[in-house]
Amino acid sequence: MTYIVINADGACLGNPGPGGYAASVSRSSGGIETKRSIQKGAIHATTNNRMELLAAIAALQCIKRDEAAPITVRSDSQYLIKGMNEWLPRWRSDNWRGASGMLIKNDDLWRRLVDLSKGLQIVWEWIKGHSGDQGNEEVDALASEQAQSALAALNSNRTKG
Repeated sequence: MTYIVINADGACLGNPGPGGYAASVSRSSGGIETKRSIQKGAIHATTNNRMELLAAIAALQCIKRDEAAPITVRSDSQYLIKGMNEWLPRWRSDNWRGASGMLIKNDDLWRRLVDLSKGLQIVWEWIKGHSGDQGNEEVDALASEQAQSALAALNSNRTKG
């Protein structure tokens, strides 16, 4: 059986501040990893929650719709995992509004994530961060590197201006 495992993480230096995200996408068949890719990016001014969502979005964007394999998305972000597993039905029924009646934060990214998830068989799994999980540690380091790159680019632009 073929299956896909995504490890996703975001990082932010300050909140808001320069941020980065990373996701690894591994396809396995018969217990053997057959294909692996890394998705990553950096943004100058963002929040940690936006980076967590963008990591999952970037990973799902590289999934071909004809692959129809079960997917497990693993993240140490309770915001991402609880959002997809618990909060989403209420948000959708309330037209993306929270208990206050205001639009939920990051509704643009939540909507993108929901659209990308359509038609896919996804399990959203929370894992404890910084606990030695190899997949999580890898994307955590890459996301942190991306946030540092965003900070360096921001500082470089400040010294030029």
